[in-house]
Amino acid sequence: MRRVLLTLALGVAAFAMEPLVDAAWLKAHLHDKDLVLVDASSHKLYAREHIPGAVQSGIGKWREAHGKHALVRSREAVEKQMRRLGIDKSSKVVVYSHQSNAKDTLKPTYLLWAMELYGFKKTALLDGGLEAWKRAGGAVSRDLPAPREGDVTLSAASDLAVDLAGVKAALGHVRLLDARPATFYFGARKQPILARAGHIPGATSYFWKYSFRDDGTLKPVSTIREMVVKGLKLDPARPVITYCTGGLETSMNFFVLHRLLGFEKARLYDASMKEWANRNDTPMRKYEWE
Repeated sequence: MRRVLLTLALGVAAFAMEPLVDAAWLKAHLHDKDLVLVDASSHKLYAREHIPGAVQSGIGKWREAHGKHALVRSREAVEKQMRRLGIDKSSKVVVYSHQSNAKDTLKPTYLLWAMELYGFKKTALLDGGLEAWKRAGGAVSRDLPAPREGDVTLSAASDLAVDLAGVKAALGHVRLLDARPATFYFGARKQPILARAGHIPGATSYFWKYSFRDDGTLKPVSTIREMVVKGLKLDPARPVITYCTGGLETSMNFFVLHRLLGFEKARLYDASMKEWANRNDTPMRKYEWE
């Protein structure tokens, strides 16, 4: 009986999906009936090559312009997009990109955040994206999977997002994490798209690339935890707000905090500095490390 239970336990463990999966896991589960593999890169890159069976969904399907910044689309729009991708309420969803540049690398974690924002949690990031898949000997394809309509139903937005008023209310008593390059945080350089240089008062700098190895895969969770929890003194039990220039960089920091390190009270400021630094009624600080 013990042997049977052990076998069942190992089978469940092998089938379980962690928030970060590698190429070996995907090879073993690529043909699972409940797996939906989403390529978050552009249609051009997807058409050139993609992992067999993957469906394509560009970032524009998930967010829309609001003046100078962008925000996640409505529950109805995200639900429609997920159904178009063939996602059911019982699906396991793995998202990846081609990591052709920094912005492309960040698209998957924005999709993951948007899905969880509206209550869908059975998701994972493919570590290293398409390039890691190919390095592991994974096949690529140009074939388009047959269209399939999913039946997923999403819920009202959760508290994983925070708006301008929420950030203002948090100043002075909630930790903030700035995902941009440190030179922008410090204010030594001003981003052309922003009216003002510097960072939100009280924010700590953590460039999203610090979590990555040179080969485009994430560093071990133990290393990231040492940097974030021990180094930056962020407490997983306390609230933290992540932000960046316009929502993508911070989605990676959010993924690291919330999904990998267990920061249950992490929230993402979607509009980020494209909203905050382009107003004249929001405080800014520069030439200081906090």
